[in-house]
Amino acid sequence: MKQILALFIISGLMAQEHDWDDYWDKKEHEDRDHERSERMESMMVWRLTDDLDLSPEQAEKFFPRFRKHRGEMDDIRKQERAIGDEVADNIHQEKEMSKDDVKKHIEKVSELRKKRIELETEYLLGMDDVLTPRQLARLGVFKERMMQDMRGELKERKGKRGKSKNKKKRKRGNRRRGF
Repeated sequence: MKQILALFIISGLMAQEHDWDDYWDKKEHEDRDHERSERMESMMVWRLTDDLDLSPEQAEKFFPRFRKHRGEMDDIRKQERAIGDEVADNIHQEKEMSKDDVKKHIEKVSELRKKRIELETEYLLGMDDVLTPRQLARLGVFKERMMQDMRGELKERKGKRGKSKNKKKRKRGNRRRGF
């Protein structure tokens, strides 16, 4: 009897250990994502300050609004992602979805995108009391320009890591076959 009880206790502890491993793995992943997000935020603040050439007085008024706006945009993005995850889960589990369900999901995402555009417009137009017209124009194109720069940097990094592989592929691809 004691042996059976000991076996149950040991298997229970082992099962808990596995759950704790999953918990810590998730926690580490979340921490990495949070760190990456903070670095991105810091880089954006630095680039915005530099690109817009903000004075200290402007920065004092600008960044609280900027952070509020980013929070609202993140909320919308999370809602969109939740809808996408729900649809992806249904597809992955091969659940049948009716036309009405699909239509509702599409309409929800469309509404969220409209809301995102409205928020962006309100934010940009609402900054006219803090920024000069030139700074407003720069702010309007900042996001797209920053994303292009980041894509370029990622391509450069990928290119540096994968150069030798690409050369080998090209050499093999240029060989004649058979004739």
